[in-house]
Amino acid sequence: MTSRASGSTSRNEARRVLLAEVAAGRTVSDVAFDRLYPERIRKLSHRYWTPVDVARHAATLFAKHGARRVLDIGAGMGKFCVVAALTTDLEVSGVEQREGLVVAGRELLATYAIPRVTLIHGTLDDVDFDAYDGFYLFNPFEEGTFAPSEWVDRTIPLSEQRASEDAARVEAALARARRGTCVVTFHGFGGALPPGFVYLPEETRGIPFLRLWVKD
Repeated sequence: MTSRASGSTSRNEARRVLLAEVAAGRTVSDVAFDRLYPERIRKLSHRYWTPVDVARHAATLFAKHGARRVLDIGAGMGKFCVVAALTTDLEVSGVEQREGLVVAGRELLATYAIPRVTLIHGTLDDVDFDAYDGFYLFNPFEEGTFAPSEWVDRTIPLSEQRASEDAARVEAALARARRGTCVVTFHGFGGALPPGFVYLPEETRGIPFLRLWVKD
């Protein structure tokens, strides 16, 4: 028992050091970061979760352009949220429909006292878009266009029709957004930014598939 407890303590300390490295802006590999999560989730990272360096840059874009409360739509276990909160003063929320991912994310937040992050178990029906001035989307609806064998799991209903409908709902919400609202996408989101959003390509140059828009 003593050996097992000692191993757990060592792991926790190593993870605290890693999170401190992220907060300090030092280079942290995705392989190292993803060890914060259970193995079954870790295996999905390369396809579904934002790379650490991309998350850090996206967070700085929100902060630079005046966003204070940012929502990650389709947050998974909250990888973007954690990196953003550790590297900026943003208040970051993530909405995710898979309860297992939310539970894993909340456990990490509680264990390491990560500040200013809220993970919401829900869908777009549970989002108050007016509460946020920044939105992050890593192509959150694309999974619905994949074959079922490529889904994260089969615990939620997915389809191409639902993916299209959800993208349209985000478009409609952004059309009503306040002036100054920031949107950052990574690999798009399956829809188009409504009129009024200005694309700022110079802000993401050198980072493939990362895009920034600010509502004028």
